[in-house]
Amino acid sequence: MILLLLADWLVITAVWLKIRFGTIDMTTVLFQLKVPMSGADPGNFIEIFVMLFTIGPAMLAVELGILFAVRAWRNKRVSKGKSGGFPRWFTAHRRLVAVILLIAAIGFVSYRLHIVRYVFNQFGNSPIYADEYRDPKKTAITAPEQKRNLIYIYMESMECTYSDTAHGGIAGEDLIPEMSKLAAENVNFVPQGSDRLNGAVPVVGTTWTMASLVAQTAGVPLTIPIGQNAMGKRAYKTFLPGVYTLGQVLRQNGYELSFLLGSEKEFSGADIYLSTHGDYAMRDLNTYRENGRLPKDYFVWWGFEDEKVYEYAKEEIAALGAGDKPFAFTMMTMDTHFTNGLRCRLCPNKYPDQYSNVISCASKQLSDFLAWLAEQPYYENTTVVIVGDHPTMDTKYTDNLPHAGKGYNRKSYCAIVNSAVPYELPYERQFTSMDMYPTTLAAMGFTIDGNRLGIGVNLFSSEPTMLEKYGRDKLDDLLEERSDFYDTLIYGEEEQ
Repeated sequence: MILLLLADWLVITAVWLKIRFGTIDMTTVLFQLKVPMSGADPGNFIEIFVMLFTIGPAMLAVELGILFAVRAWRNKRVSKGKSGGFPRWFTAHRRLVAVILLIAAIGFVSYRLHIVRYVFNQFGNSPIYADEYRDPKKTAITAPEQKRNLIYIYMESMECTYSDTAHGGIAGEDLIPEMSKLAAENVNFVPQGSDRLNGAVPVVGTTWTMASLVAQTAGVPLTIPIGQNAMGKRAYKTFLPGVYTLGQVLRQNGYELSFLLGSEKEFSGADIYLSTHGDYAMRDLNTYRENGRLPKDYFVWWGFEDEKVYEYAKEEIAALGAGDKPFAFTMMTMDTHFTNGLRCRLCPNKYPDQYSNVISCASKQLSDFLAWLAEQPYYENTTVVIVGDHPTMDTKYTDNLPHAGKGYNRKSYCAIVNSAVPYELPYERQFTSMDMYPTTLAAMGFTIDGNRLGIGVNLFSSEPTMLEKYGRDKLDDLLEERSDFYDTLIYGEEEQ
């Protein structure tokens, strides 16, 4: 019974992961097991525990029913003077049958999580970093004479998929019309005159929030070598000590750095990463509890609603804008997180499902925020980068959109407003989150020797990205494969 229940739980978990997350790899799983999860919304994981302790016992009951039925069949045959045959073997070796089923369940999970491929890749030595990595500490990065401010907006699970087919999406109608218009009127890395949305293709080590943050600010994926990672310890003081990030470049050039998120800053180690790579002033759920803006016990969704995130962002930006230093303000939204999102008082009731209404609401809230920003005196000297941190993990939702089909290439949303340089290439760029590091600096007017930082490429240049050079499948393999260069450079000597 124990073996059967374990097998059932493994199958249920694998099916749930497929339904809720689509393609998920061991890089993602290992990272989430190693970092703090404080502030995570427990509602997203209650479902799996309910399934384990309801469907699991139900499956076990069916399996035991089959066993008893076979036993009764065997006894009936024996009572008629016939041999026990297969029924006798089945009941006499029921523990062996249970072991076989457990092994099959383990194989099923391994297939779903690509565990065999991951383990195999840990015995290799990927050449991509040795061949392609450009160390930002050793690369000439020159600031413009008049430094521009930066506002960087990470929108949770926002992807091009939510637009209609005319804009390259698969929704029945455009769920994000304001954002579609924003991309068409600004930089979206498509030829001039195109209305199709373009964005970052998700590759290994960039497909969850913290990984996307690292990729977009350090130009490398976030991969976790087995047995190596100080982040797995109860207390740690470093997070990727070998990288040199966007925050560090801006801090060195005299920028005031601020980061706002509607959850707890400790989640996934974001506080350690940002404090050791740019020394950002961080504002989170506990900040507003402590200063009295929120009740001490306030907690909605992952912390507080995006409506409040935008409200507090305006206050923070206004304070930064009144200062005498250029500023870089980063914010993260959360209402569109899986599953189904958080429907706030601003959300419409236009669509039959909650997630569509939440997504539509997110587009409108962003548009209203940018309208406010356009009225500020420092707006013209401010570059605004809007990105989806990664495609939604709720693949059940995207698979059910009206024009969903096999082979559709989902991409995270991307648009750059008030870029210091225009996009003039006559073709659509194929890129990943890692390319946003040098691209953001270029959009702020910085010049980068060679147009590359980390393994990211400045998308305003004609330099081919890693995605354009290797293709997605090959790039995924190279990024997942273990690399001595990555382990030493990215994790630092103390991690060896």
